[in-house]
Amino acid sequence: MVLSELAARLNCAEYKNWVKAGHCLLLLRSCLQGFVGREVLSFHRGLLAAAPGLGPRAVCRGGSRCSPRARQAFMPRGLADKRGPEECDAVALLSLINSCDHFVVDRKKVTEVIKCRNEIMHSSEMKVSSTWLRDFQMKIQNFLNEFKNIPEIVAVYSRIEQLSNRLEVVKEFLRNNEDLRNGLTEDMQKLDSLCLHQKLDSQEPGRQTPDRKA
Repeated sequence: MVLSELAARLNCAEYKNWVKAGHCLLLLRSCLQGFVGREVLSFHRGLLAAAPGLGPRAVCRGGSRCSPRARQAFMPRGLADKRGPEECDAVALLSLINSCDHFVVDRKKVTEVIKCRNEIMHSSEMKVSSTWLRDFQMKIQNFLNEFKNIPEIVAVYSRIEQLSNRLEVVKEFLRNNEDLRNGLTEDMQKLDSLCLHQKLDSQEPGRQTPDRKA
């Protein structure tokens, strides 16, 4: 029963769409991390230039040392232990871009992507329609169009456009999502075992097709 349910899930078009939507978020995160990190450092250097009294030994209002990687910069309303863009998910980076005036961007495009991300994460059945997925991809691309001069962002734009049904997409998504990976590990092992048994059965002498005589 478990294997049949898993097979049905993996063959469900709407579930595949949900997985691809999650993969789009991973691509978005990967292209924003370096850009956001550089911009925060640039913003911080500007603050230091404008107020020389601030420096590595200065104490911020929150009690922490003045640092361009201060945790509040990357998680404006989130977890306090995130200290850099490499530790953040896509929505944290989007929230920073949306909250910080340093980023000159159409904020409506940012909030549209954040809204879609929330719909993905709150989908009780982990399913989205093909129409929804196309709309989501279009909104991500509209947002990325704000950064046409950033090479890594331009590269991800085309990857999102070319996203397909390849199994590698599912595997990469699961590798980067520990909760899902752990939840499916046992079922995937059972599925691998079943495939192995089927392969061995097909190789039994009684099941082989006799060779034709010359």
